[in-house]
Amino acid sequence: MTRQRPTVDPARMRTSNRDRAELHARLGAWFAQTLGPESNPRLSPLVSPGKAGMSSETLLFDMRWRANGAERSGRFVARLPPPADAFPLFPRYDFDMQVGVMRLVGSRSDIAVPRVPWQERGSEALGAPFFVMEHIDGEMVPDNPPYVFGGWLAGATAAQQDTVQQELLRVLAGVHGIEASAEETAFLQIVLPGETPLRRHFARERALYEWGRGGMRFPPVERLFDWLQAHWPASEGEAVLSWGDARPANALWRDFRIVGVLDWELAMLGPREMDVGYLVFFHRYFRHVAQLMAGIDAMPGFLRRDEVVAAYERLTGARLHDIDWYISYALLQQAVVEIRLSQRRILFGEMERPASTDEYLYSRRLIGQVVSGDREVWA
Repeated sequence: MTRQRPTVDPARMRTSNRDRAELHARLGAWFAQTLGPESNPRLSPLVSPGKAGMSSETLLFDMRWRANGAERSGRFVARLPPPADAFPLFPRYDFDMQVGVMRLVGSRSDIAVPRVPWQERGSEALGAPFFVMEHIDGEMVPDNPPYVFGGWLAGATAAQQDTVQQELLRVLAGVHGIEASAEETAFLQIVLPGETPLRRHFARERALYEWGRGGMRFPPVERLFDWLQAHWPASEGEAVLSWGDARPANALWRDFRIVGVLDWELAMLGPREMDVGYLVFFHRYFRHVAQLMAGIDAMPGFLRRDEVVAAYERLTGARLHDIDWYISYALLQQAVVEIRLSQRRILFGEMERPASTDEYLYSRRLIGQVVSGDREVWA
């Protein structure tokens, strides 16, 4: 049997059923009220970036307006939580946290994050809270289909891919090195039972699984929860500011350099190994998908575990511990999200309902390797 590459159209991976024309009119009215009676804001049509993002709704637009008697213009990005009828991936979207962490990172480091000039906490204007960022010009790395199937990153030379890898680690080192007081980072604390940030994050993953499984059981995921609990790191290390979703698709690129760091909705305080493990995992996961769907070993030299760990340690002077556990924990986080993604695709007719809940999970074979004790799974 010939294996086929994924053919899911990103435009069909639905994140919203909102009417764009209505949103355009309401956002224009909000800007007119926010900027003042003489501002006369004129917005271009709202468009989606299209290549990535299956959680929040992201809309790009240009705007011209008047301020202090002068004509102004800019390019912007609005982010809204998905409406309930678009089957959200998460039960809650904390935009105060996202805006807060971008402003903290932007003010305490040289990491390029979008400036956020406007935030609306109420739902009256657009039917949901939202915020508006300044647009950053840069190339995207696609998530769907995964970048390992083609595009500028897959087609880059080994040296260029190494530059991309070093850029990602530079960002992690910068985020992890931010100094801020407990009061300044209190908004990143997870309010769930647990003696440490990692324990509280683990409790959040359990709660997310229980919320998202829709009354079904997913034995591979439950076995992975048990395995992680049984193999808990002996020492968790210091808690640092963490990006939470470290991967190439969550940055904007120009000449293989990062010009913008995006998607902070999973930011937290936690061991630095969480970001490093997540970064290694996600590329390994996409390689797994390529093998599963097309029978190819895609980009095998990129973001290898040992090279990433060694480079991060050289860059920061910090020692990483139990990295395979943290890579496996990233696998758990992705498996929990896969449950909702598969449910969403079934609901919108993009996928037939499988006979077994195991088939909701692209990651089930990786889970099987981890819980069986395969020491080479992340090599």
